[in-house]
Amino acid sequence: WDQVVFVLPAFEVRTGTRVPGTKAELLQLWGTGDARPFYGALCPRCQAPTGYGRWWALPPTPHLRVAYEAPWRDPWEPFYVGPAHGVPPFDERFLQYGFNRISQACELHVAGFRFAVLDGAFVAHRGFKEAGGFHGGREAELRRNRQLFRHFRAELRQRYPRSPRRC
Repeated sequence: WDQVVFVLPAFEVRTGTRVPGTKAELLQLWGTGDARPFYGALCPRCQAPTGYGRWWALPPTPHLRVAYEAPWRDPWEPFYVGPAHGVPPFDERFLQYGFNRISQACELHVAGFRFAVLDGAFVAHRGFKEAGGFHGGREAELRRNRQLFRHFRAELRQRYPRSPRRC
């Protein structure tokens, strides 16, 4: 378990809707359209490897458990819990918007970590993320961080020369 991170499925909950406390409550909101996977409208592939359909199909459980392993795929941005030691540090060059969680997940993958999706736990963001709902400098930040990410991937090949994994 020292090279496993535990992925918490991430959701957005419509503004004005109470944040669910249980999976059953979340599933009810999902069914009415008052909750959806995080970034579901802006970047569905950024959360797709979590396997929301698979997670949804699991019967609610009163206990926290590992439901399944999810293979890493670019451009995944999982929310996760990891061990206190051994997880590569976050690269603080990724300022503001874009590629911050993608770079972290990419390095975890190259470093040999596995991604175990939890059932019985999730995270929720208040409000739906919508196009046009970001600050004016977002596009410039995204361009800068995209360029940095290209350089970052080359650095990973040097940092993990024996790893057969790439991103």
